[in-house]
Amino acid sequence: IMNVAVGGTNSFFPDNVANGGYSKPWSNQDRNAPEKFWRAKNQWQPTWQGDDAAMIVDSVKMWQLE
Repeated sequence: IMNVAVGGTNSFFPDNVANGGYSKPWSNQDRNAPEKFWRAKNQWQPTWQGDDAAMIVDSVKMWQLE
């Protein structure tokens, strides 16, 4: 699985972290985290620009285990 996940509550993105001068708008114990993430889009969306905000894959290798 390859993905770019946002708005999680699994502590991968710790509470009290700031980006672009704005604090994370939800806590890891918050049941409404996705809604709070979306409502704060005016803060985080401008920070998602160019290659710094993208997942770029150079190659993918696969093996078959026997």
